[in-house]
Amino acid sequence: MTFQDSIKLVAAGDGRWSGEVDPAYRGFGSQFGGWTAAALLRAIGLEPEAKGSPLSQSVLFIEAINDGPFEISTRLIRSGARLQFWRSELQQGGKCCAHAQVTMGVRRETTRFTDAVMPESPPPETEGLQEWAPPSGFGAQYQMRWTTPLPRSPDVDRTKPASSLVWVRDRGGRPIDVLALAAMVDLAPPRVIWKRDAISGSSTVSMTTHFHATPDEIAATANRYVLSEVHCRRCEGGYFDHELKLWSPDGALLATSEQVAAFRD
Repeated sequence: MTFQDSIKLVAAGDGRWSGEVDPAYRGFGSQFGGWTAAALLRAIGLEPEAKGSPLSQSVLFIEAINDGPFEISTRLIRSGARLQFWRSELQQGGKCCAHAQVTMGVRRETTRFTDAVMPESPPPETEGLQEWAPPSGFGAQYQMRWTTPLPRSPDVDRTKPASSLVWVRDRGGRPIDVLALAAMVDLAPPRVIWKRDAISGSSTVSMTTHFHATPDEIAATANRYVLSEVHCRRCEGGYFDHELKLWSPDGALLATSEQVAAFRD
């Protein structure tokens, strides 16, 4: 069983796919944004005209997604020799709930390097690392072992940046794939709770993800932990943004992401 088994899509006509929300990935008042992003991406991957692998995805989260059926429509905007540009839209109850722009690319052998540096962190199996995941349906699907203090921990220094390092893996032992990465990049507690002694819910407004992992790196990572590195850039006016990197335990940069989220004090 893979993560994509939680996203069952059935052809409903040209460029249209029907599905059912998986209640195991419910969030706070809506479906987990990572699951939604993965569903939008999967619909494009199922299209017969799709070629290559995902390079990037930008998602707008417009309306809450409730339990029950939904439909995704897809549209190929342009297709070239190595690049494709797609749109996908998730609708429920006659409303557009989420919209994505996806770039697909055929990769080739070229010069390669990574300037980003994986931060130092004790291995995920290190004894004494604290475990905590968001108290929600989707949080129960993941194991999270923190190498920095837990959100709202008395050990958090609120004068320092709202940054975190946490090892993450699927609790069911399912190996990662591109869809799993599309979901994991949204698995980051609200940055505001690093600065105030209170619980704050948040909802993702927009999220852009870049997929860097090669097939060999994905296969090598399998069902092991990946390291999530998150840094907030600014929080103001009821919104914050953060940047996120996902690293394999072997030091490969698998995906990067940034998002804007809304919160209430």
